[in-house]
Amino acid sequence: MNSEGNILRALIFDCDGVIAETERDGHRVAFNRAFKEAGLDIEWSVEEYRELVKIAGGKERMRAYFNEHRYLLPPEVLNDEFINGLHKRKTEIFTEMNARGELPIRPGIKRIIQEAHDRGVILAVCSTSNEKSVRSLLRAVLGSERLDWFDGIFAGDIVKAKKPAPDIYNLVKDRFGLQGSECFVVEDSRNGLLAAKSAGMHCMVTVSFYSIGEDFSEADMVVSSLGDPDQPMEIIKGHPNMSDRPIRYITLDVLEKML
Repeated sequence: MNSEGNILRALIFDCDGVIAETERDGHRVAFNRAFKEAGLDIEWSVEEYRELVKIAGGKERMRAYFNEHRYLLPPEVLNDEFINGLHKRKTEIFTEMNARGELPIRPGIKRIIQEAHDRGVILAVCSTSNEKSVRSLLRAVLGSERLDWFDGIFAGDIVKAKKPAPDIYNLVKDRFGLQGSECFVVEDSRNGLLAAKSAGMHCMVTVSFYSIGEDFSEADMVVSSLGDPDQPMEIIKGHPNMSDRPIRYITLDVLEKML
C-alpha cells in the first residue's frame, strides 16, 4: 500500500514480447513454417514483420498481408476457411516450439509472478494471440504450477475489438469487480498501452525487439525489462514517485508506489 492508501489488486500481463520475445523468434518463425507447409512462396523477414506486427491478431495479420499481395493466391482461396486453417497450423507449430523450450522467459517475469501469488494479487493475461498459443508459452516458461496461479487468461477472439481498443482489459475489470486504478498492466507495444490506459489502468512498458522506438509517452514507466537482482533493468522513462530512489528491478512495492 502506498502513502495515499491505494492497493494493487491485479497484475495483468500482455503475452507476446512481455513474457518472452515471441514475435520475432516465435510467431514469425511459426508463420513462415506454416506458409512453407502450405506450399506458399512466402517468408516474412525480421524487418518485414516489424510492420506486420503492428496489426493486432494473427488472422488479421495474414488477411491484411494477403489482401495487399493478392497475386500470391487465387481469389477463390482467400477466404475465412483458408485463413483459419492456416492460422490453426501456425498455432500448432508455435505450440511445438514452446514444448521444445525454444523461447526463453524475459527477466523478472517469474520473480514478480511469484511475489504477486504470495501476496494474493489477482494474476491475469490479456493477449490478442490464440489462447492455445498463450497457454503453451506460459506452461513452457513458467511450468504448470505457476500457470495455475493465474486467475484468468483472456486471449484470442474473446472480445469483439482487439487492442488498441480497451475491451479485453474492461472484461478483466468486469470479471473480477475491479476499478482500473487498482490494476497494473505490463505491456510492450503502443497498441497495448493505449488499450490499458483507455480502460483506466496503470501501465508499465517493457520494450521488446519490435517496439523499441514506439511512442510510450502515456506509460507510467518504460523499462528495458522487469529486471532481476543479477540482471538489472534500464529505465527509459521514469516515474515522478520513484525519482528519490535507485531501482534495479521492478517489485510489487515499486508498482504500488506509482498507483
